[in-house]
Amino acid sequence: MDTALEPIQFTQSEKAAILIMYLDRETSKKLLARLSDDEVRAVGMAMASIDKVTSREIESVVGEFLKELTDIALVDYNGPGYIKEIFPGLLEEERRDGIVNPIARRVNKDFELFIQGRKPEAVAALLKDEQVQVQSVALALMGPENAARVLRFMDNHRQTEVTLRMSKLKHIPGDIGDDIMGSLRRALGAAEDYIEVGGIDKTARILGKMRRSDQQPILGSVEDEDGDLAEALRRRMVVFEDLMQLNKRGMQALLKNVDKEDLRKALKDVAPEILEFFLSNVSKRQAQDLREEIEFSGPIQASRIRLAQENIVAEALKLMEEGVIFLDLGAPDDDEAATD
Repeated sequence: MDTALEPIQFTQSEKAAILIMYLDRETSKKLLARLSDDEVRAVGMAMASIDKVTSREIESVVGEFLKELTDIALVDYNGPGYIKEIFPGLLEEERRDGIVNPIARRVNKDFELFIQGRKPEAVAALLKDEQVQVQSVALALMGPENAARVLRFMDNHRQTEVTLRMSKLKHIPGDIGDDIMGSLRRALGAAEDYIEVGGIDKTARILGKMRRSDQQPILGSVEDEDGDLAEALRRRMVVFEDLMQLNKRGMQALLKNVDKEDLRKALKDVAPEILEFFLSNVSKRQAQDLREEIEFSGPIQASRIRLAQENIVAEALKLMEEGVIFLDLGAPDDDEAATD
């Protein structure tokens, strides 16, 4: 849809803005020097609201003086782009901050694009310990789509608090907004500047390497705080590949209790040695049938494969607790840490 204004709709400030945008910089600079600060602000605000201007509209604004220029390539900027790239250089240094910054804050999408390139869970984690007021301002400044993604990773109570506070926000001092955006930029760093340091998988593997007598108190305390997390950690302390340590009797006992559909999904796209290990623990006929089912089955979502593998691991852990099979989880209880 063409959002350009009709000539009769242009205000005086918009006409001045169009003239300045399409004159050479030195001429524009001299014109602005003759305007008061209030007039320059009005022109700047008008400029920021202009998207595209047609040749006919330019002619109606600048008159016969610019009519001969309509066949020449015009300045390749829309209003916001001109505000960011050109407009500051047209003003004297002592006037620049007071005029440009308030205008730029209203049209600048850099922070919104910056947050868009970051993981929403990382942004939410960074905001977790901030005051509700700071969280609300940060969400309001990052754009609706980004804010919705980040809000999903906040707990329910904080989601409610932030929503109430954002609803009451109308204006904030510009320097406070700048401070909050600057802090988030510095903390989040470059888009590719991420180090994987944790998550459930790595935490579970760390626990899995601990002495068994040390694992249980930790998991018990975690369960008191978050039962689902404790269950997820238990399920992932052992990964699917770890089942290869089972002896033949243990694997056969496990396979008797495993859902056949889970087994088919779990073995889809696994490493050849894992597939052969599982198939070696069933009859030749069963191995052939299972191999064919896996080979000719359609693609399976990675999340479903992982769920099937976790179900089998969970069954193995259950059998281990019952004493049916043995899995070597963690260091022995008498094994001392390297630092002891």
